[in-house]
Amino acid sequence: MAQPKYVQVMDFLQEDIQGKPPQTPILSEREISQRLDISRMTVRKAIEELCRQGILYRDGNRGTFIAPHTAAAAPVEKPRQERQRVLFLDSVYESANVRSVQKAFHLEDHQRLFRMVRLVLDGDTPLRVEEIYTLPETAMDKGLNELESFFQLDQLRSSGQSRWDLHAALIPPKYSRLLEVRQGTPVICRREQIRSSDGSLFLYINTWLHPDNVRITSSTMPFAASVHP
Repeated sequence: MAQPKYVQVMDFLQEDIQGKPPQTPILSEREISQRLDISRMTVRKAIEELCRQGILYRDGNRGTFIAPHTAAAAPVEKPRQERQRVLFLDSVYESANVRSVQKAFHLEDHQRLFRMVRLVLDGDTPLRVEEIYTLPETAMDKGLNELESFFQLDQLRSSGQSRWDLHAALIPPKYSRLLEVRQGTPVICRREQIRSSDGSLFLYINTWLHPDNVRITSSTMPFAASVHP
């Protein structure tokens, strides 16, 4: 998968400032644009991202400089290019694996839940497996072609109420191959509930995080976490 052009500019700039002391000015947007034959808008986006990461900083009309206390040789943290692959859609009930989910929805053992399972990757690198549960009537409101776009979790979190916690677990055998880890590997599972504005439970999500490809930091810890970075 080809890198976005602004990421290519970030790579170029990171290489260009290696070995240079902090507060050294970088090339102008025009110089970078001409040298790489890339639009100045793309160059500006790359510079803004490096400033956001603390690699560079802007000083009014004077220009852009290497940030103080920045190791110029440090690798740039590139933005993820996440993509989702839906593995299956089904309805489930009377299973020990989903009984806690049924309880969260105040359902009896015989009452069904709709489930979507999908693999999230960064390019070809597996990041996590998501089990997304909701009531059948919620899923039926959307056609099958709409479900993947409908369950965009970031949008749903911003429009509702989300609470989640983390716990240590062994990767389920059915997901070990998907995440490319050995069976029985210890992983972190994130359990999340997204509620509507009226407080009713809308989605219940179990997320199995890859032990090496996903980092848990203090900025992403939940209200009641059981693990640390």
